Amino acid sequence: MSGGSALFGLKALRQKWELIPLVGILGTACIGATAYSIYAVATKSDVRVNKTKAVAPWEEVNPNVPQKLLTLNQKYAENAELEALRKEIGSYKC
Repeated sequence: MSGGSALFGLKALRQKWELIPLVGILGTACIGATAYSIYAVATKSDVRVNKTKAVAPWEEVNPNVPQKLLTLNQKYAENAELEALRKEIGSYKC
């Protein structure tokens, strides 16, 4: 391609300056979407990348250990019906 006008690149933006806001907005949107995807994978507990671990994080919570910072007048006891149901169903695997 010799001598023709460039369709892409900085030369096209110099010739068609009205495209600069469009390129800026689309570039910002793409960078934001990529950054949020990386943030979600790194920090969210419901996003699982490694599916070899069959147990979900909420299944590993011990009901006998308080999880709150401050608990007033609350006793943790095992629920017999829930334990019976877990034994009947068994462990699930993804």
